[in-house]
Amino acid sequence: MLKVIYNEKDQTYKLHKNYPNAACCYKQILRAGARTTADSKYKLLSCVTFPQDFVVPPDVEAVITECRRPYSSKVLQKDGFSFVHPQKPDPTPSSSPEERPSVLLWGIDSLSRMNFELTMPLTYKYFREQPWYELQGYNKMGDNTFPNLMAILTGFNQTRSYSKCRPTAVGGLDACPMIWKRFKAEGYATAYAEDWASISTFDYLKKGFRRRPTDVYGRPLVLALEKELKKKYIKEIPYCLGRKSSAEYIYDLAEQFTEVHKNRSFFGMFWTNSFSHNDFSLPSAMDARMVKYMRTLDHNGIMQNTIIIFFSDHGTRFGLLRKLDSGFLEERLPVIYIRLPKWIRDKYPEFLDNLKANKNRLTSPYDIHATLKHILELDTPAEQLPRPEGCPTCHSVFQAVSLSRNCSLAGIDDHWCSCGGFTEVSSTDQMAKTIAEQLVEAINQFLISLKGTQKCRHLKLDKIMSVHRKGNSSVYLIQLSISPGGGFLEASAEWNPKTQKISTSVPSISRLDSYGTQSRCVQVKEAKKFCVC
Repeated sequence: MLKVIYNEKDQTYKLHKNYPNAACCYKQILRAGARTTADSKYKLLSCVTFPQDFVVPPDVEAVITECRRPYSSKVLQKDGFSFVHPQKPDPTPSSSPEERPSVLLWGIDSLSRMNFELTMPLTYKYFREQPWYELQGYNKMGDNTFPNLMAILTGFNQTRSYSKCRPTAVGGLDACPMIWKRFKAEGYATAYAEDWASISTFDYLKKGFRRRPTDVYGRPLVLALEKELKKKYIKEIPYCLGRKSSAEYIYDLAEQFTEVHKNRSFFGMFWTNSFSHNDFSLPSAMDARMVKYMRTLDHNGIMQNTIIIFFSDHGTRFGLLRKLDSGFLEERLPVIYIRLPKWIRDKYPEFLDNLKANKNRLTSPYDIHATLKHILELDTPAEQLPRPEGCPTCHSVFQAVSLSRNCSLAGIDDHWCSCGGFTEVSSTDQMAKTIAEQLVEAINQFLISLKGTQKCRHLKLDKIMSVHRKGNSSVYLIQLSISPGGGFLEASAEWNPKTQKISTSVPSISRLDSYGTQSRCVQVKEAKKFCVC
């Protein structure tokens, strides 16, 4: 019954009623929390009746609308809309817009390179026919979304991300040196939005942001949509909200943001979880729509001055796909494509040559952080560019990556490293049994060391599924199940034949099945994949 019409000339929005006699009103969505609830509360203002082609006020960024038949109290249609209004003029304009490219991070959770090609063939075909450049050796550096995105946004490893940015403390993330702050300081308009509020990167078992982190911030809209509109769940995900999929609200916001700010520099990150996190086949439902989004960005002229990074944080981490022989690589090699504007390809042909050369070389999220900093200093010599704190040997992907690069030089811990071959070891071998038992005991001790895990039960080795030795090293990759709960784990352990002891990083151990509600009694994120209440 309603559609939003954007006027490019004066950068305003009109609410047009397809049925002129319908009685419609809007409720403005505002951020409403404070301190511990700053990022989890919203409020709706009273419903304001509006006429045909009503011009949305510039202070209204998001609304819930209700439409009724004349003289009827029954709501016929309820919708949610976002409105991106232009920011204040750029305080440090370039002499030419071609000297300052905009940046758009277009993210999808849990999508490997392999599964992207299988489930999104139309988008894959589009990228191959357009000037997009793939990094097929892009390897995750941590277990889940938070460490991999923090490596991109801050250049920190997981330990430093928690100590410096304190995501579990109120206001901790506000003080964190996110890369969008660097762009903001250079006069860029900034945006960040993510769907599925309960598991979003900075709010799941974390405190989120006390103040809005960017000029455009999508969380209040998402909170309201999930509460106020009818929801349809698929695999326990709020896949549809009202008449659209959850992801479309995020990517529609990206369209608005880029369109409104296309004549000035901008930095935006738009991240979705709702069509990929719990079901490896669901991305197929967004395939045709994704091509349409990309074509719209091109049609709107956004690609003329924007570096776009289409990427994921990791592949499928649990479930049937992860248990296949290819599951090891599936989890570790997320999809990533990069598109450069034509003027950059023409002005810096060496960037293009290096991107092409890097296609089959080992890269990591730290390299993307270095690339984002490189974008702010395109003419700075390579040796003078800043390096990520978490990986001083990492650098921009606009520079050639060494063919001999290993995971250590890319900032990737051994457990997550996809390089190197494995040799199968008998699961009945006494050494294999000893390693497995010590791994389970290490998990028990890890749980005991954490606060708030008193209700977690003592774990025992149930079964050894497989054992593989990495090359000629003393590192072994073991898949095993534990009891109670039947958790299916994969761990790397270094075996010392002299002491008959292992060394391992318990937080890096992978859980290959969903823990569901098994760990409902703990709120410690590190314990969730192990704890059985």
